[in-house]
Parts: sequence; structure tokens; C-alpha cells
Amino acid sequence: MALTWDLPETNVFDPALEADRIKALRSLELLEDVAEDRFDRVTQLAAEFFKVPMAYVAFLEEDRQWFKSKFGVCSIATQRNISLCQYTIRRTEPLIIPDATVDPVVKNHPMITGEPHIRFYAGVPLTGPGGQNIGTFCLLDTKARPFPPQQVEQLKAFATIVEREINLAGIIQTQSELLLTREELVKTQDRLKHEFEDAAKYVRLMLPPPLAGRESIDWHFEPSLHLGGDGLGYRRINSDQIAFYVLDVTGHGLGSALLAVTALELLRAQVKGLDFSKPFSVIERLNNTFQMKNHAGKFFSVWYGVYSHSMRQITYANAGHPPALLLTRDGCCSSVLTKTAPGGPTLGVLPEIVVPETTIDFPRGSELCLFTDGLYETRDIQKEHGSYNEFLAYLQKEMPIEKSLYETMLQWLDQARARRSIDDDVTLLRFMTKR
Repeated sequence: MALTWDLPETNVFDPALEADRIKALRSLELLEDVAEDRFDRVTQLAAEFFKVPMAYVAFLEEDRQWFKSKFGVCSIATQRNISLCQYTIRRTEPLIIPDATVDPVVKNHPMITGEPHIRFYAGVPLTGPGGQNIGTFCLLDTKARPFPPQQVEQLKAFATIVEREINLAGIIQTQSELLLTREELVKTQDRLKHEFEDAAKYVRLMLPPPLAGRESIDWHFEPSLHLGGDGLGYRRINSDQIAFYVLDVTGHGLGSALLAVTALELLRAQVKGLDFSKPFSVIERLNNTFQMKNHAGKFFSVWYGVYSHSMRQITYANAGHPPALLLTRDGCCSSVLTKTAPGGPTLGVLPEIVVPETTIDFPRGSELCLFTDGLYETRDIQKEHGSYNEFLAYLQKEMPIEKSLYETMLQWLDQARARRSIDDDVTLLRFMTKR
């Protein structure tokens, strides 16, 4: 039986504005029956962050509300005229109901007087590319609770992340707003430790799982603080090609981590007009998008490569990143460790840069390792930082024929960790193919 509710106030939208709103929602082509990690990560993290049993992303059509992502919510959709979000979507600011049993608008709502006996509601309207309110990001609890202004600002920050995912096609234009919003969020919280831990959890959720199969990718990610400015990833371009990459943003903490996450979003998204099989094109787009003057003076290095299975070659572009190391084996008795070409200028400093593409052969069973400078710039007894050449000399001396390059690098890292000589983010990615 459908729920009914005698509305305490009018529920009529301006027909013209409502038509534009519905059109904007449908233009996004968000499929309600397809779960997407990019939304589910945020709802789960929000539920944990605010310690509520339910969190969701909802979109409102003419006569119903459906959930694109939900945590702790069983329904797939509800009637719009009995949804709490019908009030939120009319607003420009969040709707907070600390105790629904005494709220004059919703106290007789069937989900408050009956199951699941909602007592607390907090919702933020979500806007589409054209500025229309198309949905809501909400928290629910079966217990009444206060929700002070600081938490309202935190909830708005989470909603901003959801809006960025909704407007993924326009991600480049919205990044500055996201970064500023999160910067203000940090200021209001006095950089409390648990806030950084929650943000670090979100950053780690952005990292892909290791890859196994015809091509394999393993990685190690170790920020020096709760939050670091490194990032890594890979994407299957087609049946023949796979791209993989490592980046390193200057500095540490929230600002560097957010810029790293934003750059990773661009590298894994479907960006119109960008050919991800062309490393130079990707580097050029990253440089144009993330000029340091628009991102709090931060810039970053990146190594981006594309492997072709049919050609058994890797074509890459290196913008200010440490040279990758290539290990090739001659049968079972000898191996050759090669330092690849050095990189060009870092990204974000100059509006135009030239970073050449380089193609190298990649025979069966080869091993290519990408890494950030935190791996080898460890401190010695005199507190001086090590160099790339010292690191390379260690690998050439210590790597036995039966041990992989990747394992030897992790051995180096274990020793540095034991000496407590690491003071920078460390990221290491290993790419291999089957023999």
C-alpha cells in the first residue's frame, strides 16, 4: 500500500522552472539501477564521518524520488510527495531538522510516526551543470541530535564532492570551487587530527586495486603525514593499450592531497576531446587545467605511459618526474637495469610547455618501476637527503638475479623506515607483462 500524507504546505513548483529542472536531470544520463563507486564512496564516508546510520544521494523527478547511492537505506525509490527531500530541493541552503517529532512541517510524516521512525534529517540541495537543483545529499538518524554550524559546513563540503561527480563532464571548471570549499572546511575545524584521518581514507579510496593478468600492476603508497600529495593509477584504453601513471604534488597535507585527487579524477574520467593514448596530449591538458596561479601556488610532476601489447612498446611522457627504471632479463642468468630518459618541466608553472614523448621496447618479462622522489631522498645521519644516483647504485649492487626490481625497492624502503629517515610521501608503481 502506498504511503499517504496530508501535506502541511503547498507542494507546487513553478511549471517552467520545474520543466527545466527535470530536463537538466535527465540530460546527465545518470542510471538509477547502476551502482557507481564514485558516489558510494562519498555516502559511506559521510555516514562514518557524521556517525549516522543512513546517508544517500537522491534525485527527484516529477512524481518520485530515487536513490543513486545509499548507505543504510533499503528503498530504491519513494513517492516524491512523501519524501523529505521535496523541501530540501526548493532551497539554496541545507535543510536541518534536529528533532522531526517537534518540527511543524514534518512531524506527522509517515516515516517519522512509523517505520523507520526518523528523528534527524540533514539535506543539501545538489545542482546540475546549469545551476538547477536536481537532487539532494542527505543524512538520516533514528535519534534526534544537534547539528551545529560547523557540521553544516562539513556536510556542504561532502555535497560539493557529490556535485563534482554529477558534473564530471565539467570537472575542470568546478575544481577551484571544490578546493576553496575544502580549504574553508579545514579552517573551521582547526585541522583536527580525526578530520585528516577521514580525508586520508577518502584519498586511499581513490587508488585502484592491483592489476593481474596479461599485464600486471602492483603499487605501494605511503604518505609522510595522514595526507600526502602523491597519486597513481591506470586505465584500460582498448584491447591493445593500457595507460599507467604516477604524480607528485608539491607539499603535504590537505591542499596537496586535494589537488592530487582532482588530477587523478581527470586521468580516470571520460574527458571529451582528450585522447588518453597520446601521452603528450594528456600532459598538455593537465598543464592547462592545473596552472599554479589557480591552485594556491601548487604544481606537480607526472609520469604517464601507454603500453601497446601488439607492439610490446611503452610510449611515455615525463613532466618533471624522476626517470623510471627498466629491468630486462636475458634468459635466466643476467639482467640489465636501465635508467629511462629524464623528464621535462613540471606542470602548472608555465602556460605552455614541451614534454617529448619517448618510446621504449618492452620485451616479455620486463619490469618497469615508477616512483616519486620521496623513495630515494631519505635522510642520512647528517640529516642530508640522498640522491637518485645513490639509490640507483644501491639497486645495481643489491639486486640479485632471483629478486625483482620492485622487491629490491621495497627492501630499500624497509631499511629507510627502520632508520626513520623518510620525511616525504613515497609512491612506487611496478608494471610487468607475462613472460
